[in-house]
Order: sequence, then C-alpha cells, then structure tokens
Amino acid sequence: MSAKYSIHVEKDGANVTARYDLKVPMGSTELLASFDLNVEGKNLIDKFLPQKEFNGTKFYTLANPSANTQVTFAITTNAPWTADGSDNLRGAKRYDDLDFAN
Repeated sequence: MSAKYSIHVEKDGANVTARYDLKVPMGSTELLASFDLNVEGKNLIDKFLPQKEFNGTKFYTLANPSANTQVTFAITTNAPWTADGSDNLRGAKRYDDLDFAN
C-alpha cells in the first residue's frame, strides 16, 4: 500500500494558506522520505525527516497577488513510490483555492 496525501492551498488576496496531511500505513516499513510544497518557487517545508505521518499548516504572502501563482508539490517514500503535481492560483481572483489528493 502506498502513501496517502491531501494538500489544500487557498488564496485570500496576497495571503496564502497551505494545509497538508500525508501518511503511510503504520504496519509497513514504508516511510515518507521527502516532501516539497512550493509557492512562487519557495519551498514552504523547512526541514523534513523520514516519518510515518506529516501534517500541518503553512502561511505565505504573495509578492504579486494579481498575477497567476504556480503551486507545486513532490512526495517520495523509501519504497518505489512518488507523487507530484502543479496548479495555479489565479491572480484575477481575490479568493482561489486548489487541492491535490489521492
């Protein structure tokens, strides 16, 4: 069984809130090996150590809230499993959000 993840990123003007919840099965030897979550090219995850579960909330202030902002993520485990993706928060909208999940 592979990792499960849910990432929700929302924009309110220049303020971005990113909520994430990642986990691997507790009974397995699999560990989350890395997690990057980037907004405007800045990784919001400061330090990541291998673990079974990782969740939290990060905040970011956009340099130009009226421009489209790329959000990307990448997750790996110590097993041969990876996930990644990208989407845009739309600059034309004051409020916007996006989700990544499996």
